[in-house]
Amino acid sequence: MFYSPILSLLKLTILCFWTLFIAFFQSIIFILPKIFFFTILRIYFRGLVLLFGIKIICNGQPQSRKTLFISNHTSYLDIIVLGSKINGLFVAKSEINRWPIINLLTKIAKTIFINRKDFFKANKQVKKISCELSNGYNVIIFPEGTSNDGNRVLPFKSSLFEIVKNEKLKNYKLQPVSITYSTMDDIPINRLFRPFFAWYGAMDLASHAWNFFGIGNCEIKLNFHDSKSFSNFDNRKDASLYCYKKISDQFYKDLNQSYTTCR
Repeated sequence: MFYSPILSLLKLTILCFWTLFIAFFQSIIFILPKIFFFTILRIYFRGLVLLFGIKIICNGQPQSRKTLFISNHTSYLDIIVLGSKINGLFVAKSEINRWPIINLLTKIAKTIFINRKDFFKANKQVKKISCELSNGYNVIIFPEGTSNDGNRVLPFKSSLFEIVKNEKLKNYKLQPVSITYSTMDDIPINRLFRPFFAWYGAMDLASHAWNFFGIGNCEIKLNFHDSKSFSNFDNRKDASLYCYKKISDQFYKDLNQSYTTCR
């Protein structure tokens, strides 16, 4: 696997200029009708996909409106991949709102911040998401609550799935999305290579991103699974289980194919 610090520096420089350029235009979009909100964001994320050499193998189609997307979570790259394909607001942990520079970008993208450690505010968090859905925005959730090591799908936290019992949103859709990282620099990924893109635990974001920038290309399998109306679920645990099974079954299938290719 090839690594170049020069490549890291080049990509970081382009990233900074590209982000400043897009942030300027996105700030203007705020005064325009809602229909234009995601135009610049999609351009931004697609530019990052190109910059980082990400090849997305996409199966299925995302719902266009009135949808709550549910995805597994391995890396900050998940946001870039999903943002390039979906017009939706991301739900993120409240800690990110305190990160310099990144917090400005998340505000421009109207990220919904929640405190996953405060179980007593779960209803308030569900209301936040319900409000944005009612306002005409799709929403994207990572129900694992944190990123993983790329070798598994962590159990889903079901509290936010309580939204399916909102009678005003009963005709809205729940669509599972699975993301699997399959190759880096055309090398099939196994447990040895996964830490190059999987960002989790106590990993430092800056050093991890710097190393990733210098590696080169990666291939990601993105699967949009069958959507269901909120009204199809009896409770939040049913909704959570449906999404978990769809996502984990596809994830482990793609992962096994990757391991088989390595042999």
